[in-house]
Amino acid sequence: MRTPGRPTLQDVADLAGVSMGTASSVFSRRQPVADRTREAVLRAAAEIGYRPRRRLGTLDVRGLSTIGLLARPANYPGPKNQYSAQVLQGAQRAAADLGLTMTYEVLSADAGGPRLPLMVERREVQGLLVLGGIELRLLERVLRAGVPCVLIDHTVDDLLVDSVRADDRRGGALATAYLLRLGHRNPAPAFIGGGGSISSRDRAAGYRAALAAFGFLPDPAYVHEASDVDTEAARQAMNALLDLPRPPTAVFCGSDTAAFGAMQILRDRRVSVPRKCSVVGFDDIDLATTTVPALTTVRVDKHLLGAQGVWHLVQRIRQPQMPRRVTYADVNLTVRGSAAPATASTSYR
Repeated sequence: MRTPGRPTLQDVADLAGVSMGTASSVFSRRQPVADRTREAVLRAAAEIGYRPRRRLGTLDVRGLSTIGLLARPANYPGPKNQYSAQVLQGAQRAAADLGLTMTYEVLSADAGGPRLPLMVERREVQGLLVLGGIELRLLERVLRAGVPCVLIDHTVDDLLVDSVRADDRRGGALATAYLLRLGHRNPAPAFIGGGGSISSRDRAAGYRAALAAFGFLPDPAYVHEASDVDTEAARQAMNALLDLPRPPTAVFCGSDTAAFGAMQILRDRRVSVPRKCSVVGFDDIDLATTTVPALTTVRVDKHLLGAQGVWHLVQRIRQPQMPRRVTYADVNLTVRGSAAPATASTSYR
């Protein structure tokens, strides 16, 4: 029930169904808030006529004008990389909200050596977001040049560099446990994923942790990991799984693009999804809703990852000696049509 008199922030939080701290962050901008949550809080405030008395805790951006985003070609935002594109959108929005300009650079093939990125050499940026992995020597050179960095979807333990990451291990465990609870246990769910990045390795670790929690050991015949699993590699892996004496009735893929490749092979080989084989992906990129059936997947709030990166970078620029931070963005399972309970008919024979 709303308190009598002037509406309070607690009234807004109660009406929006969020914590007091989350509602406060919407107005103070001390921390990024997911778009869906922000809209709910603002709607609640408008409904009861709440107006903040003053804005507290806003990031200090005085003297700041330009930050940069750096990525290798495989991670660079674009039509073929929807995940990175949505992270970039979140970062752009957060930067614009703070009145900052964002510039971009893709690492050339030889930039893993001693050469600095051009925007660092030319002193065009006051801080740098690094999307995905980067060679340690290059990161050290950027820091020695006096440019603070925040890593997105990557972690370096030995340097004073903040990281913003999805909780990939938990997401991998969520997806695998979901398939196991649906009854896919004879055999246990298979896995198709990359092992090159920290995020990919953590997703695979979550898969193994869920198997162990249900009393299973991973069978190498059902685990397909490579340094980089794109759609084509996932197609090859799915073909190999279907050629086993006992093909899997469920597959967890470490990315949505890998899931798309697996589903293509299942369709080509006339294996019905999900009646004969369930598929779960990871990332929840826009294309996940366009497959037939729509893809069940682990959702990462990619816009929030980008926004958190910007906020952490501004804080690091202002407080260069503060302790190193690794922030994990929560993930959740988005259930659609590509996974179903195992039944007596879930068989290839």
